[in-house]
Amino acid sequence: MTASLDVERLLPAPGHGPAERNVRLAFSNGRIAAIEGTEQPCRDGGIALPAMVNAHDHGYGVLPPAFGGADDALECWIASFSRPAIEPRLEAAVAFGRMALSGIGATVHCHNSLAADSLLAEAAGVSRAAADIGIRVAFSCPVRDRNPWIYGDQSDLLPYLPPEDRARMGAAPADDTPALHLVEQVEAVAAAHENDLFQVQYGPIGPQWCHDVTLERIAEASATHDRRVHMHLLESRRQREWLDATYPQGILRFLDDIGLLSRRLTLAHGVHLTDDECALLAERGVTVVVNTSCNLRMRSGLAPVARFVRHGLRFGFGLDGCAHDDDQDYFRDLRLAWRLHNGTGLEPAFPPGRLFDAACRDGFRCIDGSNDYGRIVPGARADLVVLDYDGMRSDFLVSDEDELDVILTRATSRHVRGLMVAGREVVRDGTLTGLDLQDAERELMEHAGGTVAADPEWSAHHRLRRNAVRAYYADAKHLDDSVD
Repeated sequence: MTASLDVERLLPAPGHGPAERNVRLAFSNGRIAAIEGTEQPCRDGGIALPAMVNAHDHGYGVLPPAFGGADDALECWIASFSRPAIEPRLEAAVAFGRMALSGIGATVHCHNSLAADSLLAEAAGVSRAAADIGIRVAFSCPVRDRNPWIYGDQSDLLPYLPPEDRARMGAAPADDTPALHLVEQVEAVAAAHENDLFQVQYGPIGPQWCHDVTLERIAEASATHDRRVHMHLLESRRQREWLDATYPQGILRFLDDIGLLSRRLTLAHGVHLTDDECALLAERGVTVVVNTSCNLRMRSGLAPVARFVRHGLRFGFGLDGCAHDDDQDYFRDLRLAWRLHNGTGLEPAFPPGRLFDAACRDGFRCIDGSNDYGRIVPGARADLVVLDYDGMRSDFLVSDEDELDVILTRATSRHVRGLMVAGREVVRDGTLTGLDLQDAERELMEHAGGTVAADPEWSAHHRLRRNAVRAYYADAKHLDDSVD
């Protein structure tokens, strides 16, 4: 563990006060023990601020386009993007390593496997990867047991498939048995692997992908064990239409009636939440995660951030494995979200303080429900990122600029010089301390590439399925959302 750190500039609460100069931070037992001025001016050219929180992600070491998951409407993207079995420890290590190099100190990892028999072993691999890299991870145990290809009767998709694929899909076993066995695995995973830096959560993928009885069981288990739940909700307009038709009382009212809406719940996306729904979520203490780039890439739209703010609904930010340029650059994506939601008025609709509260404090609620993250003060968690401030302002001709303005305008992953989590130096001089990332990436791609190469019809099969799903939703009797 690092005992102390000297920085030239410190933003202890970004957006809520000016930067401090020439500061020494002392650490003890994973916490900040003291903050004081240095005897000599620090000339390192860096600026420290709280580490970022990636509040919704899938831990893709191999990014979706590598498997044919090109940007598309969400439902078509899901149909075209299928992942072969990949060694979970290796993939998670690569994904977490990239996050750390982007200044992320904590993430919610929505695991991608639905194999209950192997979940315990896969969680062990992800836990080991998190420990190797050194970031905080909330492991969301996935649950899905209905609507694998389209929302509704899966046989409705068959007419849109060529005969050979129609036969193949028709012969596939139905995915319609409540996945209570998956729910039951969660407490076993927690008992085996949970610690201060590795939390375990229930992960129903979404109400359109889970039977009601499964959601009811998760709500009950969450209350019994005081365990968090992480779930996708209302990401696309097609989801909105199907859920409205399936739950006449409203999907949020249904979730509330079964006890799922609580301070323990995180909802990812929420692009199509209404005012009334936002008010209800805020009243129940739910947290939402905004995934700006993913929603743009999947043609889902923009989350109603102004509506969240108006109703006092807490929200964080997530990369969702689909950063804008596929570079997993948290600061670049945060800047995009800020600009998209900052309004058109003379005063900012999304002030920097509120932006960083979402990125840090409220995002961390999705990890363990606590409300004490995002401030660098004595007694706080020793989680901070150090950026190359001189590098960000190398062309500046003035010397009295606002440091936060510089970060909001210029910061990217390449400016991340250091990252500390629980007092451990995770990134030093722009390099991971716990993993040779290039070697790990090379090994991962060789493994994944061999799996895909073994199936010469991989791309063709997924392309046919994507086209079938597109044709199904384009049919006149389904929602046409090509225009508003």
